[in-house]
Amino acid sequence: MSVLDVVCGPQSCARSLSDAEFWRLLREELLPLRPSQYDITSVCNLTCEGCLFFSGDDYLGHQDEKDLNNIEAFFAGEAARGVRYGYFGGAEPSLAENKLLIANRHIPYGVVFTNGIKRLSAEIDYRVHVSLWGNPERSRELRGADTMTKQIRNYRNDPRAVFVFTLTARNLDDIPYIAQLCADNGLALTFNHYSPTSKYLDFIGSGAGADPYHITSTAADNLVLSADDLRRARDSIGELLQQPGLRILYEADFNQLIHDPAGLYPDAQGPGEVTRDCGVLLTSTLRHYNTDLSESRGKCCTPNIDCGTCRLYAQSFASVLVRATRQMRQAGGQQRLVKLWRLWCELFLNDDRLRMPADGRATNPISDL
Repeated sequence: MSVLDVVCGPQSCARSLSDAEFWRLLREELLPLRPSQYDITSVCNLTCEGCLFFSGDDYLGHQDEKDLNNIEAFFAGEAARGVRYGYFGGAEPSLAENKLLIANRHIPYGVVFTNGIKRLSAEIDYRVHVSLWGNPERSRELRGADTMTKQIRNYRNDPRAVFVFTLTARNLDDIPYIAQLCADNGLALTFNHYSPTSKYLDFIGSGAGADPYHITSTAADNLVLSADDLRRARDSIGELLQQPGLRILYEADFNQLIHDPAGLYPDAQGPGEVTRDCGVLLTSTLRHYNTDLSESRGKCCTPNIDCGTCRLYAQSFASVLVRATRQMRQAGGQQRLVKLWRLWCELFLNDDRLRMPADGRATNPISDL
């Protein structure tokens, strides 16, 4: 069973598209994507253990831009240089909704990464990824609050929303529970993998550097996924992909790849080594902006994570998509690429035209054009 056999619900009720129709529409309406990344605010309403934003030094030294005229001019400039897709993060972007509304006037497509405690206005026409860290008890332990009730109340049956369950060494037993909970509330679900920052690894190794975001973890009990944990996660997700009635936005081949203990980046296994095979390495066009609208000089959007241990879902999926594009002319490469783009659209695009399920017609998406 493929991911699109599992994904069936209110978001997938339109006429199915063949691979050729999907590929044509993708190229006409979306590509080239020309994405960039934006930290919207340094304010948050949670204290998550090992928080990616506050774990490290990249967020320091930036005062949040609050002048709406400056923000308007900034995003108008982004549109003028060709940006058509935005990745909007934080700390917590829902606490600076006015900036997102401005961005949405200039950048047509995007995704907002939020903890879901505050519901985003319906005027924000982006995909909304709501982060989960496990059952209510787990959330209180790792985030300082039971967020689930508010998250579900805010986004139940919201067609923009995808719930993103971040897997850690502490919450793998929660996978079936979270999947059923999302299905019962009309919510799509996908998976992220906790990827430790350099500061987090230092903290669990020595106990030094404790702060509100580094409290409960120790060398013996922490969030880092071991090889056995990765196998357990792979098998649990694989079982979910075989169960009808769930709305799991995932794919069997990706499930195997992301859980390989060797990692996604064999060219960067040592501490501090930077891969050359990542889909979100910053370039002159793919940029990351800090909360003061200055351009980041880091390697990527999460420079405080070693490439060799990175399994963050948006970054990993971008890397897999780039590799599939390189391999498009190989045997089966065209179908593989279209399958990945279909899943990307389900995950990251708030546009029903490109989120229709495949209809099973076997076509050659490239030559049919």
